[in-house]
Amino acid sequence: MKTFSETQRYAKAVYRLAYEAKSLDVLEKDFLKLKEILDQSSDLKKFIKNPTHKYSVINNVIDALVKHFSFSDLFSRFLKVLNKNRRFFFLEKIVNNFFDLLLNEKGELLATLKLSHTISDSEKADIAKKLDDILKKKINITISVDPSLLVGSILQIGSTMIDTSAKTRLNNLLNK
Repeated sequence: MKTFSETQRYAKAVYRLAYEAKSLDVLEKDFLKLKEILDQSSDLKKFIKNPTHKYSVINNVIDALVKHFSFSDLFSRFLKVLNKNRRFFFLEKIVNNFFDLLLNEKGELLATLKLSHTISDSEKADIAKKLDDILKKKINITISVDPSLLVGSILQIGSTMIDTSAKTRLNNLLNK
C-alpha cells in the first residue's frame, strides 16, 4: 500500500504546482505524450521500472526525452525530482495517478474492466451507464479481454477491485 500512497503524493504535488502556475493543460499534454510513449515502447517501460539504474544514466534519458519531445520545464523538473529521490521507477504509476486526479476534478472516474470474452458495443454502453448510475459520476471505462479469466470479470475503479473471475476463485481454492 505504501507504493500507492507514495505515487499519489507525487501526482498530487505536480498537479498542484501546475494548477498554481496555471499550466495544467501543458502538464496534461506532457503526461499524455509520456503515456503514449510508454504504451509504444516496451524497452523504455522496462528501463523505467528498473530501480537499479544509476542516477546519471536516468538523467541522460530524461534529458533526451525532454529534448526530443519538447516537454515543459515543469515536467522536466518533475522527472528529475523523481530521479533525485530514487523514485523514477514509479513513473508509470504516477502517470496513472495523475490522470485519476484530472478525471476526479472533472467529476469523472476511470474504470478498467477485464472480461473473459468480447462483448458488443451496446453491452459496453450498458455497463458504463449502470456504473454511472450506481456511482453518480461519469465513468470512463476501458474494457479488455483476458481469456485466462475463464469466466467472470475483474472491475477496477480507483483503488477498489471487484474480481468475480473463475481464475481467481480456482486459485483461491488451490491455495487453501
